[in-house]
Amino acid sequence: MKDPILGHLSASAKLIYVFLLVIACFVILSMTGILLAIPLFHVNLLKDISVYMDYQNPDSVPVLKYLQILQSISLFILPALLAGFLFGGSTGNYLGLNKISTLRIFFATILIMFVSLPMISWATSLNEMIKLPDFMNGIEDWMKETEEQAAGLTEAFLNVSTTGGLLVNLLMIAVIPAIGEELFFRGLLQRLFSEWVRNVHIAILITAFLFAAIHLQFYGFLPRMLLGVLFGYLFYWTGSIWIPIFAHFLNNGSAVIISFLANRGTVSSGYEDFGSTEDLFLIAGSILFTAGLLYLVYRAAKQKESEQ
Repeated sequence: MKDPILGHLSASAKLIYVFLLVIACFVILSMTGILLAIPLFHVNLLKDISVYMDYQNPDSVPVLKYLQILQSISLFILPALLAGFLFGGSTGNYLGLNKISTLRIFFATILIMFVSLPMISWATSLNEMIKLPDFMNGIEDWMKETEEQAAGLTEAFLNVSTTGGLLVNLLMIAVIPAIGEELFFRGLLQRLFSEWVRNVHIAILITAFLFAAIHLQFYGFLPRMLLGVLFGYLFYWTGSIWIPIFAHFLNNGSAVIISFLANRGTVSSGYEDFGSTEDLFLIAGSILFTAGLLYLVYRAAKQKESEQ
């Protein structure tokens, strides 16, 4: 087997190449997508820029979903796969795609994502209480505006009541982001930061911070970073990228399904209220049980590793 093309580079140099790959993939795929939108949707996105912000127009939403899918592929999936080949020679081995974990760990992951809901909801409440100093009012106003725009787009995407709409949303919001973001952040960046700083725990925190920051939603920063840390350790302990992908899918997919059921009147509350509680005993129990289940995953992964 030949040596990887860029395998000899330092971790910092590889990070620069990742940045360049992201820009190149985003520009090429975005331009291709804009051109394809003309025959697919009969809209010229270079001229009719109002489509990007017209959430209330039902004709604009399919175009926005199409662009969202292209964005996930261009920013995360393609750069990660290309970097895996350039840095490791084998994309599957480099990104942890070739390692499949045990059913016991997959089952524990389901329990972790369910049990951690009150803890994540509590982190959201803490995040919403954060206020910036007066001299940063301009920044805070910008963050609130960005948050409102993101919320409006999410609401437009989730406003479906048909089975076809549900399947499209599961693909766009759960499947593709779970694969893309985990390949990019955990499979690629976490590995490179670990090589750079030579401390996997710091690398997990840095990657989780970037994972939360890139969503540009300040008032959802803390819960996203907490999830990023959770996904990071699941990948570190198991060595299989499929575990954080599965956990990420469960997190996003549950929001899609709950919103779908709420739109059909099957459930009374939306995804933003699912798992939320002000009961401190439930929150403390959520933290303790999540920690306990994570320890079980750690032990199971170590046992599997010793048997190989």
